[in-house]
Amino acid sequence: MTRADGAQFFGPITGSQIAIGNREVVQKQNQYAATAAPDAAGQQLAATLTALLATVDVLRLSAAQATALRQDAQAVLAEVASEEPDEGRLRRLVARVRNVLATVTAGAVTGAATGAGTGGAQWAQSLLDDLQRALP
Repeated sequence: MTRADGAQFFGPITGSQIAIGNREVVQKQNQYAATAAPDAAGQQLAATLTALLATVDVLRLSAAQATALRQDAQAVLAEVASEEPDEGRLRRLVARVRNVLATVTAGAVTGAATGAGTGGAQWAQSLLDDLQRALP
């Protein structure tokens, strides 16, 4: 800011909420830890995705979908294993995995021709539940 009659900042401002020129201000801020998930949640996430990778064929996805799902799952495993996991990247990758699994379960419910069958749809729903517990 350059005005002499207001607040002046002489460096980066991070993690702050500042209101200038307001009479009534109500602000809330949630601070999250820099690491992605506690060890137990990270381990649960890794176990779920390892199980998914071992059984992708049960879902009977197209070749392109199966390849994308495998790549996303492997990227999540790499991120969880890193020293400083990026929570935003983890959430984006897990969301993509969830979307594929949700498509499989929805297709079985609506009768769409996904080819996964009842067993694949039940497995997909089980994995979705596990992902929700691991990284809500």
